[in-house]
Amino acid sequence: MTALPLAWLRVLVGVTYWFWASGYLADDRWRVFFQQPRFLFKYAGLEWVQPWPGDGMWWHFQLTRLAAVFFAIGFITPISAAILAFSMAFVLVSERQIYNNHDYLLACVAFVSVFLPMARQLSVDHWLRGNRGGPQAIRRWQWWLVRFQLGLPYAFGAIAKLDQDWLRGLPTELWVRSRVDTPLIGSVMALPHMNLFIAWGGLLFDALIIPGLYFRRTRSFAITAALVFHLTNATIFTIGVFPWFMLATMWVFFSSNAISNFTYRISSLAQRRLGIANADVVRVDRPTRVVAAIGPRHLAGVVLAFVYVTVQLLLPVRPWLLPGNASWNERGQRFSWRMMLRHKDCLTWFRIETGDDHLFVPANFVMTPNQLRRAPRDPELVRQAAVQLRSMAQSIGVSNANVYALHLVSLNGRRPKCLVDPDKELTRAKRGWWSDDWVKQDPGPPKKPPYRQPFDRWWQDVDPPPRFVDLMTMRPSEAHRLFDQLIASQQSDASADDER
Repeated sequence: MTALPLAWLRVLVGVTYWFWASGYLADDRWRVFFQQPRFLFKYAGLEWVQPWPGDGMWWHFQLTRLAAVFFAIGFITPISAAILAFSMAFVLVSERQIYNNHDYLLACVAFVSVFLPMARQLSVDHWLRGNRGGPQAIRRWQWWLVRFQLGLPYAFGAIAKLDQDWLRGLPTELWVRSRVDTPLIGSVMALPHMNLFIAWGGLLFDALIIPGLYFRRTRSFAITAALVFHLTNATIFTIGVFPWFMLATMWVFFSSNAISNFTYRISSLAQRRLGIANADVVRVDRPTRVVAAIGPRHLAGVVLAFVYVTVQLLLPVRPWLLPGNASWNERGQRFSWRMMLRHKDCLTWFRIETGDDHLFVPANFVMTPNQLRRAPRDPELVRQAAVQLRSMAQSIGVSNANVYALHLVSLNGRRPKCLVDPDKELTRAKRGWWSDDWVKQDPGPPKKPPYRQPFDRWWQDVDPPPRFVDLMTMRPSEAHRLFDQLIASQQSDASADDER
C-alpha cells in the first residue's frame, strides 16, 4: 500500500512531540520536575539514570523539539525518531512518578518509527535521494503494526475496565461529584446515574471504537463518539496532548480502501491547486509492484515486529497475574493501559526513630508538591522516600535511624486504610518480584456514598497504629504547624550559631 499514510502519521507524531517538549520548557517546568526535588524516584536497576546536570534538561527538551521538527519534515528520519524515543524514555526513567500512559504511547510510536519506512513519501530524505529514493509503498504488515500500536490503549483499556470498581462506577462517581459546579458541563454531571453512564460508556467506547472506525457503515457514528469522548476527556481531565493525538490519528483505523481513496483525493486536489504534474502518491488499490522482493532484511524486520508485538501483549497482562488489587498496590499498574481506574487520596507521615527518641515528619518535607500529587499512590515510592529520609538523617550525623510510615489511602471513595504496614521498618524493606510483605493488600469494602472527608478528619476516623498514637491525637494541620515551627526554630538556632 502507499506510504503516504506513514508520512501523515510522521507529521502528527512530530507535532505532538514538539508540544510535549514545549510543555516542559514553559515556565521552566523542567526545573520543577528535575531540579527542585530533594531526590527523584527510580525504577529498580535504573537508579543510575539521572537528569542532565545544570541546564542539561533545558537542552534536552530543546533538542527534542529540533528532532520533532526534523521528524515531521522527514529529515534524517530514523535518527530523529530514535532521538524522540530516547528523549521520552529518558524522562520517564529519570523520574518514575511522572509516568503516564500517553507519554508511554508516544515513546512506543517513536520507537516503532525507527524501523518503519516513515520517509518514503513527502519527506526531505526522499527528496534528497531523488530517483534513488526506492519504493514509495509499504508492506501491509507494517501498516498493521502501526494500527496495533495505536490500538493497544483502546483494546487493553477496555479489558482493564472489566474491573469491579469501574463497573460499579466508583471512580467516575468521584469525578462527577467534583464537577457538578463546573460551567457548561456541571448540569450534565448532576444528572442521575451519570457515573454509571460514564463508566459503561467508556468501556463500550474502548471496546468498539476500532471496529467502528474500520467499517464504513459505522464510521460516522464512531467518529462522532470519538469526538465526544476525547473532547470530554480534554475538558474534564488534565491529560496533556493525549486526547488530541488520539483524535488526530483515528483515521489510522479506517479500512485500507478508505485511506486509499482519501489519499487519492488529497493528491488530486494538490495537483489542481499547486499545478503539480505528478503527485508523489501511489494508490493502494492498484496491484503495482512497488516493494522489493522478500529478503533477509525484510525477514529480520518481521521477526523484530513479532517479538515487539509479543512483549506489548504480555506487559498488560501482569495486573491479572500478580496478587492483590493493582489499583491498590500498584503492581502492574504501569505499562498496562490501566487508565482512569483509580482515584486515590493519600495522607502520609513518617516516624524517624533513633534509639529512645523519635520525630514525626510529614511527606512534604521530603517530597515536592508536584511529587506529592502522584508518588504517595505507590507504596514502592513511599519506601523510596523513607530511604531518602534515612540518608538525610545520616548526612547530619544520625546513623541509626529507622523509618516507619503512616500511609493512609482512600481508594475510589473507600474509608482510608494503611497501604504500607506501619510496623515495618521501610529502609530495610525489599521490593519482591511477586509481592511485598510490607504492603497491606486489602483496600477495604466499597463505600456508598463515597468517603469524602477532609484530611483533617482522617485521623479521627481510623484506628491509630501504636507507633503513631501520639501523632494522631492531633489534627494533621496541627501536626504540620508544629513541625514547621520546629524546623523554623532549628534554622533560627543554626543561623545564630553561624553568626557567633
